[in-house]
Amino acid sequence: MAKSISAIMDIGSGKITVLIGAKGVNNSFIVYGKSSVPYGGFANGEFLEPEKLSNVIGKAIENVEIATRFSIKELTVSVPAEFCLCRNKKISVTFQYNKKLNENIIDEIYANAVEYIDNYTLITTEPIYNLLDDGRKLLNVVNQKTTKLTCLVSTIYVNNDFLKIMNNCLSALAIQKVNYVNSIFATASYLLPPEKLDGSAVLIDVGYITTDLAIVKGGGLISLSSCSMGGGHVMADLAECLKLDYKDAETLKRRIVLSLQTSPNDIYIVDSCQPNQTKTIFAKVANQIVFDRLDVIASFIKKAIQEVTEDEFMPIYLTGAGISCIKGAKEYISSVLSQNIELITPNLVEFNKPSDSSLISLLDFSLKKLEKKHGGLLAKLKK
Repeated sequence: MAKSISAIMDIGSGKITVLIGAKGVNNSFIVYGKSSVPYGGFANGEFLEPEKLSNVIGKAIENVEIATRFSIKELTVSVPAEFCLCRNKKISVTFQYNKKLNENIIDEIYANAVEYIDNYTLITTEPIYNLLDDGRKLLNVVNQKTTKLTCLVSTIYVNNDFLKIMNNCLSALAIQKVNYVNSIFATASYLLPPEKLDGSAVLIDVGYITTDLAIVKGGGLISLSSCSMGGGHVMADLAECLKLDYKDAETLKRRIVLSLQTSPNDIYIVDSCQPNQTKTIFAKVANQIVFDRLDVIASFIKKAIQEVTEDEFMPIYLTGAGISCIKGAKEYISSVLSQNIELITPNLVEFNKPSDSSLISLLDFSLKKLEKKHGGLLAKLKK
């Protein structure tokens, strides 16, 4: 195996995935082992089947360790937005002379943005911007000289109940160190890096039974929102309204084409999970069921954006597996919001689907953190 490898665990709303990987050539990744285990998920900031969580995590880790013959001691874990809070704070510092900034000075300034929030722990501190006395806005101001520094700092906190559950599960599995990062922050850092952004952008990750939304700017998040609703609710609606098995409803969800103008006689034919059976579904009825659920998701998106900004021209990006497989879903939500939505995915040959976004972004985040750690140690050794 490569020297710089990372083990990550992506907490999705329908499955938990553990992966061991490393950097490849040309910004690619090498995956040595991967295991996804379905579980009950979470809603409203609570795991739905907490008593089964330890077994699910243990199984996912064990599968990867057996496949790779690698014993995981350090793990980077994604935290869904439902378990997180985001805060922003502007800080201004004036120096008595033209001061050259270093990492220690900047870290001390950023520390002033940290708040005490009952039952929450800080996991991320990143600048949205740093403003120098000459008017320049930069993300990295190390070695810059200035008499005044104004910072807008983004901080992300994780619920202590989530930490307690995860730490208990992982310590029992002999994991010695755990690093936590908000899932959509990691996704934004990888898919929407600062150099790609011109101002702010909205990133929406629709999963199985949850939707995360972040307004991204610079190196941090302006806001973070979530709702307990996703692609699984579309499937559940189809199953309940059309009296289908869940597997048949999932098959139907992937057959539906929302962009078509359907007539009363148009149908979808679904090969049933029952042997030698097919289901015939009126297309107009099925499409309307999906439209109704997408209206609720779009309402959440619209409200989450309007609560933070009135910018009507901010680009909106969609990722995640929840509704990306429904043909015409992105276009329909775009029409409801009266704004174009762009589907964004990793630009990789083997991992180029919306469902890959959170996992690959988490791997990239973990590897960069490892690289920075090793870089810092090497710099100290050279001195």
